[in-house]
Amino acid sequence: MHTLITIFLVLLISYDAKSSEIEDPPYGIRFGQKFNASEHKSIQRRGNVRSVILKTANRPDDTEELRAEICDEYGLQIITWRSHIRSLASASASHNEILKEFEKKYGAPRIRHKSTFWISSGLQIIVKIRNKNNTHQNQIRYFGPKNKPCFNKLIAHQQELEMPPRKPK
Repeated sequence: MHTLITIFLVLLISYDAKSSEIEDPPYGIRFGQKFNASEHKSIQRRGNVRSVILKTANRPDDTEELRAEICDEYGLQIITWRSHIRSLASASASHNEILKEFEKKYGAPRIRHKSTFWISSGLQIIVKIRNKNNTHQNQIRYFGPKNKPCFNKLIAHQQELEMPPRKPK
């Protein structure tokens, strides 16, 4: 009987720990997905990374843009959702609703500067109000499990491009 109670408690604890863990990415997308010209419209290429517009019907009605960063070696690693441009008051109200929904799913967030974020072992989410040229948009960014090695490689590539060419001897 003592063993049965112990097993029940272990299962209960692991269920609670898992429920606050961040799920798979949204919009029917999966991390590691490779670039496919029939599925993705490429808008920019920088070194080992393609920025693409994602084509999916599985997204919020107020979506202005759904974009991904797809690494040659690691596949899709960053998803960025942006709402339609709105007033600061409207963006703030929407931001608060997004935060309430995410707090229910993922627990208490961390806050740094004007960004709110959640971190788990395989995924990071950052929610903020994007302010550019006095326009406002809600923005959610999802970072996959291999985004660091992917972007370290990109940064190294960009630094090589910025270095002056070597003089021949």
